[in-house]
Amino acid sequence: MILSGAFFIFYKNKIMILALDISTSCIGYSLFNEDGDELMELNYVKFRSKISLFEKRLEFKKQIKFLENSNIQHIVIEEPLKKFKGKFSSADTIALLNFFNGMISGTVHEMFGVEPIHYNVNTARKIAFPDFKPLKDSASNKHAIFTLVREKEPHIVWKYGPKSSKLVDENYDMCDSYVIGLCHINIMKEQAGVN
Repeated sequence: MILSGAFFIFYKNKIMILALDISTSCIGYSLFNEDGDELMELNYVKFRSKISLFEKRLEFKKQIKFLENSNIQHIVIEEPLKKFKGKFSSADTIALLNFFNGMISGTVHEMFGVEPIHYNVNTARKIAFPDFKPLKDSASNKHAIFTLVREKEPHIVWKYGPKSSKLVDENYDMCDSYVIGLCHINIMKEQAGVN
């Protein structure tokens, strides 16, 4: 789902929420109207593997530049790992993810003048989808969340591999950003006393 040109002009003056799921290989992002009753964009920025984190930051900034003159008032981001999880999480990996998350958080703050709010992934899933029961492994959780987002947003056309015809990983990054956005929307509604 991509907004551009005349279609995006319609949303230019609406207050919007930008939600991000940041990793060093891909950043999923969601754009909602402030009421949270409309998903305006669900997309991602995928990075080439052999470029530096600084080049990735610039690439991300370039890819979302079309949002620069929009009325983004809320930026919400999935916080990076804080502890070891699984065989692939090392101190170096956690440090790298935290560093890049900080870089992107600073970039969006600079672009939109909004201080980002960071949410823990497990807390966000519970608030976004209160009936969701976490599963044992990360891959199963990601696919379960994908299923919930797909049910909530049936109009989305998901991306499949051209040869394998399997869901590509970027779908999960987009869904994670969606969860962070929906979590924030539900918290705002609760604070405003809206059911």
